[in-house]
Amino acid sequence: MRQQGNLIDTDELRTFDAVATKRSFSLAAVELGASQSTVSQRIARLEKRLNRTLVRRTTRMVSLTPDGEAMLIYARSILAISHEARLRFARPGLKGVLKVGIEDEFARTRLPEVLGIFRAQFPDFGLRFVTGRNEHLHDVLRSHEVDVILGKSHSDLASEPGEATLWHEQLVWIGHTSLQLGSSDPVPLVSYLKPSLTRGLAEKALLASDRPWVDAAECSNLLGVLAAARAGLGVMAIGKSFRKTTLAEIPEEAGLPTLGKLAYVVESNAVSSDSAVGAFRAVLSEVAKRSADKEHHDAAALPLG
Repeated sequence: MRQQGNLIDTDELRTFDAVATKRSFSLAAVELGASQSTVSQRIARLEKRLNRTLVRRTTRMVSLTPDGEAMLIYARSILAISHEARLRFARPGLKGVLKVGIEDEFARTRLPEVLGIFRAQFPDFGLRFVTGRNEHLHDVLRSHEVDVILGKSHSDLASEPGEATLWHEQLVWIGHTSLQLGSSDPVPLVSYLKPSLTRGLAEKALLASDRPWVDAAECSNLLGVLAAARAGLGVMAIGKSFRKTTLAEIPEEAGLPTLGKLAYVVESNAVSSDSAVGAFRAVLSEVAKRSADKEHHDAAALPLG
């Protein structure tokens, strides 16, 4: 039996992934910044390495063979591991403790992913973090109790020094499924205590639509606000991707106004240039990109009609 050579050539795997995605050698060449002949040669070398035909190519179309479909799964896994390894070893080793502030809603949903990535890339580095409302995070940043925060911002507000937007979050109205709200009923509002950016946007939207409301419940933290909403006391505003399955978006028949979007921003002290801060910001950016890609993929997968 002829022994096959090394299967791990990332240039060939990356080219194969591009051809499989684009279903075109010419489009893959454009994406990779290579010539079409180079793309063809890399695919031919990979097929020779495997002793299998991976790609069917005619004058009108490019498709994968069953072996090609199977190999694509391995190729993408290998490329992902290679990418993570480059990220891990391209940065200098870090030791010490990074102090981080994380906004409540993010802390309850995506923080474990961030911590896992950071820990994998910097196993000798410690994290000390606080979670809480946006206003509190800015207070602890200004007092230098933390090095970097992930908080909220709004397009109507001027950017702070050292602030960078990671993604925009659509705000939605949510409440318990048992809550019945007519289009002319006063809105029972569940919200944070003032000052609160999310509460301010909710009240602004209600005022602009001439919709009356009553303060059904107020709390200083997210756990309390969610508890009140789950108890059916009223409706609350929250980022769409942070909505929990125990609460549902309020149907259009309730006539609630559109809330708009908030920006999630990462901000560090202007005097801070620590490499650990830059590394944590990079991890946050990576998670934000993954979330955006997943949201785009999920939206594209929805049936039309």
